[in-house]
Amino acid sequence: MPHLPKPNPVRPGSGPEQRLRSLQRRFRAVSARNGRTTKLRWAMTALIAIAGILVGYPAVWLLVSSSWPITTTLRHIASAPNCDFARLVGLAPARRGEPGYWKHHDRDEDGVACEPWAPRR
Repeated sequence: MPHLPKPNPVRPGSGPEQRLRSLQRRFRAVSARNGRTTKLRWAMTALIAIAGILVGYPAVWLLVSSSWPITTTLRHIASAPNCDFARLVGLAPARRGEPGYWKHHDRDEDGVACEPWAPRR
């Protein structure tokens, strides 16, 4: 009969108990990192959801409470940056109280925003 090795040979160096404790310690460290990452992921998801609600609710309220149709309200909001945008969405020139009128577009304060100027000669 051939000679077979022992089923659990003892390796040189640290004993099996020490290797087991080392593995357990490393496993706990990895598990703790995973737990922190999971908590961070949940916190970020919650913050994004709260931000979405804080931005979404006023936006929907603005669209619903406007006296203009929703598409006109959206065009009015799109015309806010400057007169080029107001012309692009078809709301320039605009009189005070009309969609497309923004006070910062009315330079001479005559009640007409983004009025066309005659070219200079």
